[in-house]
Amino acid sequence: DGVRRMSRSLEVLLDQAEGALLRLLGTVERRGFALSGMSADPTDAGVLAVRLQLEGARDLQVLCRQIERLIDVRAVRLLPPTEDEPATETFHATWLQ
Repeated sequence: DGVRRMSRSLEVLLDQAEGALLRLLGTVERRGFALSGMSADPTDAGVLAVRLQLEGARDLQVLCRQIERLIDVRAVRLLPPTEDEPATETFHATWLQ
C-alpha cells in the first residue's frame, strides 16, 4: 500500500481504576494503531506499568500526547527502537499538576 508501518513500544503508568485500561486501549485503536503486544505489571500505590508494542504509520508522539490526557494516566514514555538508546521523550499527565 506504500505506507511505511513502524513498530514501537510505549510504557504507560496507569492508575488501577475501573475502566482505565479499556480507555487506554480504546484510544490506541481509535488513533489507528494496531496492538502487537502488551504486558502489565503492578507497581506500588495502585499504579500499573503497561508496556504496549504498537504498529502503525501515524505519528506516535501525537498518540503519546493524547494518552497522557486520559484521566487515569500518570505518565507515558516512548521507548527507543533498540534497548541501547535512551528514551526519546516522557510525557506527564497534565491533570496531576
